Amino acid sequence: MATLDITPLRSFAAVVAFSGVRRAADALHLSPAAVTGHIRKLERELGCRLVIPDGRGIALTSDGDELAVRARDIIAHHDDAVRTLTPHDDNGILVAATEHAAEFLVPTVMSLVHARHPERPVRLRLTRSAHVRDLVDDDRADVALMLTRPARGSVRVAPVPLQWFAHDARPSEDLVLFANPCAVRHEALASLGRRPHRVAAECVDLTSVVGAARAGVGMTPLPRIGPAHDGLRVVRGLPPIPDISLFVATSARVDTSIRQEIVGLLRHALSGRVDAA
Repeated sequence: MATLDITPLRSFAAVVAFSGVRRAADALHLSPAAVTGHIRKLERELGCRLVIPDGRGIALTSDGDELAVRARDIIAHHDDAVRTLTPHDDNGILVAATEHAAEFLVPTVMSLVHARHPERPVRLRLTRSAHVRDLVDDDRADVALMLTRPARGSVRVAPVPLQWFAHDARPSEDLVLFANPCAVRHEALASLGRRPHRVAAECVDLTSVVGAARAGVGMTPLPRIGPAHDGLRVVRGLPPIPDISLFVATSARVDTSIRQEIVGLLRHALSGRVDAA
C-alpha cells in the first residue's frame, strides 16, 4: 500500500493554497525545486497526476482535487496529534491563516516570523477563519490571521474590500461559493438582497473556487487584494459587498513585538494591494 509523507503533503497543500510552486516555496522557506520534488514524490507514490500548468499558476486534476480535500485533514490531524502528545518538546511556531490571505499576505508573515525566530521551526496551516479562531482559542496557533469575527486577544488590521469576479465579467444568477462556514460567503449573499441567485457550486478550498469561476460555472466573491486571478474579471453593476475586517492574534510563545511588526507590515501590504487593484 502507498504511504504519504507529511512533508510532501505540506508542500502540496501550500501549492494548492498559493496556486503556484514559487509562492508556496517562498512561504515554506524551501526552494521551488524542493517543492516540485515533493509534488513529484506524491505523484509517484499515488501513481496519478495531481497538478497541471495553468497560466502563471497551476490547476488541480480530479485526483489533485481529491487529495487537496484529504491533505488538509491529514495535516491537521498530524499536527494536533504531535502537539497533544509532545506538548513540552514542540518548540515550533504555528502560523494559521485564512486561505484568502495566502497569496499576498502570508509570505510576508512567514518571512518575518522566520527572521525573528530563526532557531525555531515554523509551520503553516491555511484553513477557514472559523477554524483559525478555534486554533487561537485552543492555544495552538502562535500567529493567526482571520476575517470578520476575531478570536480573543485579536488586533484589527484593516478593512478588506470584497468584489464579485467571473470569467466574462457579466452578472449571473449562478454563484460559486465556499461551503459554510465562510465570512465572505455570508457578506456576499446578504448584499444580493432579493436579487435572484442560485448556488451552482460549493467548494472547500480557494483553488477550487477560482477554478470553477474561471470555467464559467458562476461568479464568486473574493477579497480585492492585488490583481484578479488569471481568467477572472470584476463583475460590475451589482450591489456593493460590505468590507470585511482582517484580524491578527499572537500567542505568548512568540515575542510580544512580533504582533506589532506583523500588523504594520500587513497594513502596508493591504494599502498597496488595494490601491493597485
